[in-house]
Amino acid sequence: MIIDSHQHFWAYNERDYGWMRPARMALARDYLPSDLAPLLQANRVAGTVLVQARQVLEETDWCLDLAERHPFIQGVVGWVDLCSPRLEEQLQRYTGRPKLKGVRHLLEDEPDDRFMLRPEFLRGIGLLGRYGLRYDIVIFP
Repeated sequence: MIIDSHQHFWAYNERDYGWMRPARMALARDYLPSDLAPLLQANRVAGTVLVQARQVLEETDWCLDLAERHPFIQGVVGWVDLCSPRLEEQLQRYTGRPKLKGVRHLLEDEPDDRFMLRPEFLRGIGLLGRYGLRYDIVIFP
């Protein structure tokens, strides 16, 4: 059985996906489950893990909604604000959404190269296990 462990969807607009310009212009179009499904079938890929492409709670909601409607999406790596004093509220919001497997934060986009050592970030990482979630680290070497 083949599982694609990292793929994205988006309904493209420049405001939300400005990171695609200019170097990634080939990506600057909608990419939705209907685009991927025939490729999965043709290549005998049983499922995917959908990974968020924007760092907002609405993106996590959207990814989970897609996962409920498209069985080939077997898991979601979403986003929550790991530094928020209201992080537990955010995590509780997703209790009962079994396809949420983990979260990530684009550390590479943080101007502070010690961001991941901040006490509030470490506290947030520490809370994930209580909710059965993993952390997907995103950094450049």
